[in-house]
Amino acid sequence: MTYTTYEHGGIFDKNCKIKYDFSVNVNPLGMPEKVRHDITEHISLLEKYPNLSDCSLLAKLSAYHNIPEEYFVMGNGASEIITLLVQAILPRGAVLPVPTFSGYKKALASRNCRVKEFNLRSDNNFKLTDDFLSYVKKAGTVDMIFLCNPNNPTGALIPYDTIKKVADFCENFGIYLVIDECFMGFVPGEKKTSAISLIKDHPHLIIIDAFTKLYCLPGIRLGFCICSNPRILSGLNSLKPEWNISSLALLAGEKSLSENEYVHRSIELITTERDFLSKELKSLGFTVFDSDTNFILTRLPLTLLTSSHSHLAGSMLADKLAREHGILVRNCANFSGLDNSYFRIAVRNHEENVALIDTLKEYV
Repeated sequence: MTYTTYEHGGIFDKNCKIKYDFSVNVNPLGMPEKVRHDITEHISLLEKYPNLSDCSLLAKLSAYHNIPEEYFVMGNGASEIITLLVQAILPRGAVLPVPTFSGYKKALASRNCRVKEFNLRSDNNFKLTDDFLSYVKKAGTVDMIFLCNPNNPTGALIPYDTIKKVADFCENFGIYLVIDECFMGFVPGEKKTSAISLIKDHPHLIIIDAFTKLYCLPGIRLGFCICSNPRILSGLNSLKPEWNISSLALLAGEKSLSENEYVHRSIELITTERDFLSKELKSLGFTVFDSDTNFILTRLPLTLLTSSHSHLAGSMLADKLAREHGILVRNCANFSGLDNSYFRIAVRNHEENVALIDTLKEYV
């Protein structure tokens, strides 16, 4: 039997009736209620063209991050920013630590950029270490590096000292360093390793973020990047299409930035439920990799990996969970450096997490 591994989470066979979706790593609380209310109350904004030149969202982002407004470029989700960055820079060669988000490689390939992959090691929890820079030095022509922090699908957080070391290295060698921080909002304040403080002194550094994950607004499509390099900023602004962000997206972003209590509750819930899921998965024999964000990378128990059909075990399990139980998990077979024995599991609320664990007990 043939099993399908979908390119992204949230995609599934239409014949499956999904009740619990662990494949999409967005906030389990759903969008903030006040944001939901404001969108509903201002639905008539859809009758008007969005006005980015007179937009209070940029002012709020600037104050929130303590970064000048002119350093921001807004995009139709982080994916548009990634694509525009590659178009603006036109790198000849790039390096990606893998496994990581496939969108970087897709954007680079669209511009015929030669991509080299640095394999993160499972026995080190897929953490980025100093030997990454040694690899870059030997990789030939490198104009661009993408890092995801915390990384998708591993959940690993890159320490600040490592981030700064890579940023300094890239500045010295004229390499553009793009750091995707779309999951940084789930990291407790004392553990955050955001590179935003490095922006002003590192013109080759670009940081990407979005409202998709933390505020559970994937359908709004609202992202942004921060950069201090006038050439890159000018290039991005000239490449992006007119009215690339809807009026409701601008409103949702502005209102979301005031949701401090919601963010606090989200981090508390995710920390508690991530610990619960990790403990329960380990008790079932799964390998669980350390995570600092709202999802977990896990691998099938050894008992399933040593069976005569181990090469199909992950795909079969994902298929059975979806078809027979309405539970969707993200099989990681199409992540470079992983295979179908790996799964990315989003942290959901306690009831959903218990349902997943109880169902998995039937198979391991």
